Amino acid sequence: MSVPLTLLGLLEREPSHGYDLKRDYDAYFGRGRQLPFGQVYSTLGRLACDGKVVGGEAEPGDRPDRKRYAITDAGRTEVDAWLADPVEPEPTGSLGSLTGEKVMDLLTGLAREAGTTVVLVTHDARAAAARANAARELSAGAGQGAQP
Repeated sequence: MSVPLTLLGLLEREPSHGYDLKRDYDAYFGRGRQLPFGQVYSTLGRLACDGKVVGGEAEPGDRPDRKRYAITDAGRTEVDAWLADPVEPEPTGSLGSLTGEKVMDLLTGLAREAGTTVVLVTHDARAAAARANAARELSAGAGQGAQP
């Protein structure tokens, strides 16, 4: 996900301080990883140089002086173009638990009907035990022994 475009999208709601943009980015898009403050402010600086945001005057208060940033028409145009351009979903090797259960049930059912074997590789020992005739645990790529 593009940090500059995401910050512009957050600014479309209302003018905001860098601290507020970072907080919202982390909450909505961080996926457990926080956006560094330095990246927020350097990105806002580049967006300002490109004419996509404007920073207001520093606002004094009980905290260090803060600038409130607002999106410009050029910034809005960029966000609109970004949102109008569909993006292919990123591939993932991680299925949600319900989808993973359905896929494992489908594969084991098809194998049973065909009289063949299917090898399921999963991190979910409970799901494997519920479907397996035999299980083998791997640790660092080495087998730890078969368990009937």
